[in-house]
Amino acid sequence: MPRPPKKPFMSPAKLRFAWIAFWSGIGFLTLSAAVMYAFVVRHQDTPETIGVSFSQQQANDFGIDIRSAYTAILDDMGAKHLRLAAYWDRIEPAPDRYDFEETDWMLDEAAKRGAKVKLAIGQKLIRVPECYYPKWLDENNSELVEERVNKMLRVVVERYKNHPALESWQLENEYVLRGFGECPDKNFTNEKLATELATVRVIDSTTPIILTQSNQAGFPMLGPITEYYGFSMYRVVWNSLTGYFMYPQRGIYTWWKAAWIETFHPTTVTIHELQAEAWGPVGNQNLSFADTQRSMSINQFKDNLAYARESHIKRFDLWGSEWWYWLKTTQNHPEYWDLARQTVTR
Repeated sequence: MPRPPKKPFMSPAKLRFAWIAFWSGIGFLTLSAAVMYAFVVRHQDTPETIGVSFSQQQANDFGIDIRSAYTAILDDMGAKHLRLAAYWDRIEPAPDRYDFEETDWMLDEAAKRGAKVKLAIGQKLIRVPECYYPKWLDENNSELVEERVNKMLRVVVERYKNHPALESWQLENEYVLRGFGECPDKNFTNEKLATELATVRVIDSTTPIILTQSNQAGFPMLGPITEYYGFSMYRVVWNSLTGYFMYPQRGIYTWWKAAWIETFHPTTVTIHELQAEAWGPVGNQNLSFADTQRSMSINQFKDNLAYARESHIKRFDLWGSEWWYWLKTTQNHPEYWDLARQTVTR
């Protein structure tokens, strides 16, 4: 008997689809390589600038003196680029009554030493609980929050727009990130962010502004865009579902992401937080030193620096200065502070 004809490996339609998918993938990889190469060329003459974030709130949590820690960053570490926060609850303790003594002092001390400041302003700023609403404000009244935050922004920007230490504004912090921090979601929409951005621009049309997002997902396609766009870089973190977790990607992912963002938008990508402190189930002040090593050993600190440099992004701010100072001055562990001192732009 004659053998039945063999069935084709796949139907013509499926074969056509497979070829289209294959060559589309090749085309996307080729285009991505070109975009990433253009990113490197665009920034090849840009000097690497490594700054430091500092939070008064975090210093309080560690029980360290704010002024001593801050001046040590300026004098002993020699940092010339700082990321600071004008916390709403600290600068407006009562409606329309402002207290700028702390923020004035920090910017003035930076100016004395020729250091530059990226000042984070708004309702959602650095460090847990993220949102620092004054006690007198009903944070669940989104209309009232929008009115008051824009009023506060006008006052802050008017006060500091000509300060010699001011380098840029960071408007809000990871504004659209959900599920982290104690912040009512309804207070954060792209439309409200655009309103805040317009408020700042009316008062100060010359100082650059940075907007930020978290590190793993998302592109700034729908919201407003500014001169700088930043995202954070974390490597080893803890969460209640998996415990300690290391993100699998290397810096090439961030390189790819930054290159595409700059292709679509007239902005410069930065890393506004590079993890250089431990991340455990409780605050670092309550972790044993042995436990901190699970997410931030000295070798991990060095690897995170290498990870950032793999992205070819030239500006990044280290995250953890309060912890390094606390370790150095109270725990007999100066090695993190010393590594940061060797790393920052002086």
